[in-house]
Amino acid sequence: MRYYPLILVEMLKRVLLFLLTAVLFGCGKGSDTPDSVVTIERFDRKLMAVKSEAELKQLLEENRVVSDLLFGASPADTALTGDVWHMVQHADARKLYQQADETFGDLKLMEQSFARAFDEIRKLYPGFTPPRIVAGFSGLRNDMVVSDSLVVISLESFIGPKALYRPDQPDYMLRRFAPEYVVPNVIRFLSNQFNKVDFKTDSFTADMVFFGKSLEFSRAVLPHVEDSLIIGYTNREMQNAYEHQDVIWAHIIDRELLNSENPAVNAKYFSERPYVGEIGPDCPGRIGQWLGWRVVELYRMKNPKVTLQELMQNEDAGAILRGSKYRGEKDK
Repeated sequence: MRYYPLILVEMLKRVLLFLLTAVLFGCGKGSDTPDSVVTIERFDRKLMAVKSEAELKQLLEENRVVSDLLFGASPADTALTGDVWHMVQHADARKLYQQADETFGDLKLMEQSFARAFDEIRKLYPGFTPPRIVAGFSGLRNDMVVSDSLVVISLESFIGPKALYRPDQPDYMLRRFAPEYVVPNVIRFLSNQFNKVDFKTDSFTADMVFFGKSLEFSRAVLPHVEDSLIIGYTNREMQNAYEHQDVIWAHIIDRELLNSENPAVNAKYFSERPYVGEIGPDCPGRIGQWLGWRVVELYRMKNPKVTLQELMQNEDAGAILRGSKYRGEKDK
């Protein structure tokens, strides 16, 4: 993976942001224009523009799947319309909606980001059909739902740190509820359809390689997105994981975790936590996912003839781990 001193990282980020802005706003038709055309449906605006409870009921019924995903109930539920109508009229909800609308605007930049990612996926998988994407507003009841055919994004959940109200999540997770994480999060979920898994095993190694393949796929189709945004780490967490990977790997080996099929034990290394206390306070949560990415990255470096498609199709996690020859070492 690519690592730089933190000061240099910040300088690079500013330069890249300037260049990306120039590309997005300064270019007309040309080589940078995506081939894919993405139009995000504005269910959020339709919802917040209804003038009566009857109009709302009709809107919910016409958008049954989206309504169910956003609000966790079917329009057939007689209580749903009244509940959502109360939200639509509530002054605080309307202020939050207005803030989301101002933050995301016409969603053109998000549409272009998705289009570029879908172009990259089609290069790998020409038969790929992009999902329908819907922008919603749920009053923080939901944040994002992703399937192969439908993506629903509750925009107010991703306003960022200046939001009037934020999702009910711990601080270490809240920083990922910001605009720049929307597209990487969706792409990681979409990668699952290409990520072949051996369902006969549920070992630490299988989980590690599954996440590693997902992250590597996301990097490949989001070439201009920082690794830290793809995995959801801060730059310091990225640096800590890289610099102390020998200690982290030694912990995994000493405790014979690679073959562990204990869900409670494995969750300590793959699930959301502020840090992995079993290793130390500087070890970021979800470190098993990062290790998997490191393993997959090294596997690709040592097996350059293996295409990304072949890697994603390979369900033998043990073979990928062995082929990576990873032992907790940094790049030479």
